This record gives sequence, structure tokens and C-alpha cells, in this order.
Amino acid sequence: MATILDGRYQLVKPLGAGGFGRTFLARDTRRPGAPTCVVKQLKPASDDPTFIREARRLFNTEAETLEKLGSHDRIPQLLAYFEEKSHFFLVQEFIEGQSLDRELQGDAGATALQDEAALTVMTAPVPASPKIAEPQAVALLKDVLEILEFVHGEGVIHRDIKPENLIRRKSDGRLVLIDFGAVKALGETAPASEGSGESRYTVTIGTPGYMPTEQCAGRPNYTSDLYALGMVVIRAITGCEPTELPHNADTGELVWRDRAKVSSGLAMVLSRMVRSQYVQRYQSAKEAMQALNAFVVPVEAAKTPTIASWATPSRRLKTVDKPQTQGNAGVAWLISGLAVTGFLALVAAGLSPLFLSAG
Repeated sequence: MATILDGRYQLVKPLGAGGFGRTFLARDTRRPGAPTCVVKQLKPASDDPTFIREARRLFNTEAETLEKLGSHDRIPQLLAYFEEKSHFFLVQEFIEGQSLDRELQGDAGATALQDEAALTVMTAPVPASPKIAEPQAVALLKDVLEILEFVHGEGVIHRDIKPENLIRRKSDGRLVLIDFGAVKALGETAPASEGSGESRYTVTIGTPGYMPTEQCAGRPNYTSDLYALGMVVIRAITGCEPTELPHNADTGELVWRDRAKVSSGLAMVLSRMVRSQYVQRYQSAKEAMQALNAFVVPVEAAKTPTIASWATPSRRLKTVDKPQTQGNAGVAWLISGLAVTGFLALVAAGLSPLFLSAG
């Protein structure tokens, strides 16, 4: 493949490769300073002309979807899309930062680059992940639920929410959701499933451990993304990979509470997000956010958390002056009363011989 695409985008280095294509770090040579961007190559699985036409239609639909989603501040913006020699390319904003996956591995010194394709499978053993505190978990949930509320409002299911696809943006510490290569507009939903949010696409897209049963069967819906997000947070607070956690043999539900120290409110919210049956989960990101605000004690979290800052939840206690003043006054009267009583006792003791002698 040429090192310069569309006579404009100079490829710098590959970022990743997967079943949908390849991703490259590139520079836009037609803009001042040649800023960095991400070029994603989508390669059709067949050279058949009919297949290419269908791939082109889907590619244009995906580009339109990404154009809409990119209007959100924490979703990479689509900069361009084009076709070259029967290959399709998307150009997106480059997000500098570190992936949540790196954070959960405790690899604070490493810098992760945005990767819009599936990451290459690592063969080296991964060390046990450290656990995060509840305030961090709540901040993580709120950050991503805000994004999902927008994404689902545009009729899109992400279908591959996992720590690798959440980037902690270096400029402000906010989480950015990437890798929308799997998005499908719900405008093509089959009539039989209207109103349920289920897609008629049968291609299974996602990551084991973060995919619920309906998504494995090729029938994802909005709650599938909520399930995946719940699993991301459970991984973060338990330090365990989702595939390592057991399930209850009778109910089929995930067993994780014994591995995390969190409040009953947060545990209730997470448990409902990862129910095995999607009808038992929160049905929207907004509903999950409302439950989080209702059942979890609010904490004020710093944008760039540290172990010390997350150790103890911050709670503001209301001071009541009037009862305190009354309490002090009561103590003063008590002391005064004791003093007077003691004085009278001393006086009585001192005068008693006089009365006796007089008698």
C-alpha cells in the first residue's frame, strides 16, 4: 500500500490490525503543521463486483453514522473518508492519551495511542490488575454513561465497549470512546423487532467476557452496551478479567461481590447492568444514570485521580450553630450550678461549729 493516501495522508506507522481492516497513525500534509490523525483501512472480504458495491454502500452508511457521532466532544471526529483501488479509508481525529486497559494494569508510565482497529493479541502473560476505589468506579460509570446516552440517542449500538476502547484523554483526563468500526444504524432494524432496540444483523461483533448472551447470538440491543460497561467497572473494582469470574449455577448470574469492597448501592446498580437477561437490565443509559445518582452516595472526584485522593469519599457535613450554642449554654449553667452548690457546702461546713458552740 502507498505511504501517502489520497495524495494527502502520509502514513507514519501501523497501530493495529483486525478482522475489519488496519489502522495507521498518519499526518495530514495539507494542513498547517501536518497534524497527526488516524487512518483506518476497511478491506472487503471479496473482490466480487457485487460484494464491492454492497461494501461501498455500507461504508458510506458507516461514514454518515460516524459523522453524526463525531459531534460529541468525547468521540473521535470523522475528518474524511474516501475510496482508493477498491479499498475504503476513514480518517479520524487522533486522541492522545492512555487506554483504560493500561490504567487497570497499573502501567501508568506507558502511553497508549488511539487504535481504531482490533488490537493485536498479546501472548505475554498480563500481571494481575490492581483494584480501583469506589469513587473512581462511580466516575468511570458516569463518564461513559454520558457518552452512551448520546450514542444510543443517535440509534447506534457500539457493541465493543472494553477497557482498550476507552482512552483517558491527556489534555483533560476525560474518557473518550473509540473504535466505532462495529457500529450499525438501527434504521435497518427488522419490523418484527421495532421498539425493542434489537438489530437484525447476525454478525457477531464484540469481545468475550464483555458480550452478553443476546449479542453472542447476533441480536444486540442498547442494554448490551450497558452490560459491557458494567463488566468494565466490575473488572476495575475486582482486579479480575471478566472471563475469570464465576457464574451462579442456579441463576446464571455473575458472582463478583465477594471480590470487591463497594457500597450496596453501587453493587446493586452494577448487578442490574450485568443481568443475564436483557429485559432485567436498565433499558437505557439515562435510566442507569438515574439509578446511580439515586443509590450511590455522591463524591467529588478529581479529574486525574490518585490513590490518596480516592482513598476516602468526600462528604460535606452540615454544621448547625444553634443547637451547638444551646449545648454550650447548658454546660455553662451546669458548671455554675455546681460551683454555687460547692460554695454553699463550704460555707455550711465552716459555720457549723459556730452554731454548735452557740447551742
